[in-house]
Amino acid sequence: MRARTATIMISLALLAGCVPTQQDYDAAVTLLQGSARARNEVVRDCSKGFDANDRRVAGIVTNVSDKDAPKVACQRYLSAMVSGRVTYQDFLDIKAHRFSPKLIKIFQGR
Repeated sequence: MRARTATIMISLALLAGCVPTQQDYDAAVTLLQGSARARNEVVRDCSKGFDANDRRVAGIVTNVSDKDAPKVACQRYLSAMVSGRVTYQDFLDIKAHRFSPKLIKIFQGR
């Protein structure tokens, strides 16, 4: 049970601002692939991390209302992580605020 709790905490940290190791990232992706509950928790927690400016920018990129943008952005990013479209390097790029055309397409839902 402790290992599961630790893995859930790692997956939550992925989208909350901490920079995990490649091994932690891979473990979190594996957890998220097999647990709808963990995915829902991560999206919920991720959505809370947006200030007004972040919501506005996310709304522009995701092409949804500013109110809905955090949840949509988090869902799209998480789906891409689970599917393997987002790599550990992409994750590091997002943390460093480096957005590639690939990442923009992911947030746009393409």
